[in-house]
Amino acid sequence: MRQFVITIGRQLGSGGKEVAERLARELGVKVYDKALLQAAACESGIDASLFEKADERESSSLFGGFFSIHGSISEYFSGGSCIDNDKLFEIQSETIRNIAQNESCIIVGRCAEYVLRDHPAMLSVFITADHDDRVERIMRGEGLERDAAIEFIEKNDKKRRSYHDYYATTHWGEASSYDLCVNLSRLGVDGTVGFIKQYITARFGQ
Repeated sequence: MRQFVITIGRQLGSGGKEVAERLARELGVKVYDKALLQAAACESGIDASLFEKADERESSSLFGGFFSIHGSISEYFSGGSCIDNDKLFEIQSETIRNIAQNESCIIVGRCAEYVLRDHPAMLSVFITADHDDRVERIMRGEGLERDAAIEFIEKNDKKRRSYHDYYATTHWGEASSYDLCVNLSRLGVDGTVGFIKQYITARFGQ
């Protein structure tokens, strides 16, 4: 099979991360999620905590914020001792493009399907699930009561949508923005992984 990259967007609690990890194991490739922040930090010389802070901020204040940076890396930015979220996004995007150019892989989130829209062998997938299934998964995973889990899902989905739609011209979770949209509640993790593998074979060949 020729080199390829799979991007996976997902609703919180949909099981998308589990699908990405399982698919990566079965295909024998790496999956980049939060580890991408570390990779971006290593390439740029910026502390990974800055990427994490930008990633975790509320959607209402996510954009246009500035972070202090220290050391020789500040010489590369016109802001001197500060760097804004847009520059952090540029660094992450360049990291995504470099990874996709050099290896077959799976990249979760980070607007990767938009960043790699010109990649000749990119398959974009969005994972969703029924609301009750998402709530149950978050209750188990986060140890939350039902109402708190619902609020947690709504808050984080809003953040993901705001982040994505700010940087991309496509819309988060909208079918036309992806090659495949899969409801995990219909097929389960195993079935979803198998379905995506079949699509990969049909799309990229053996």
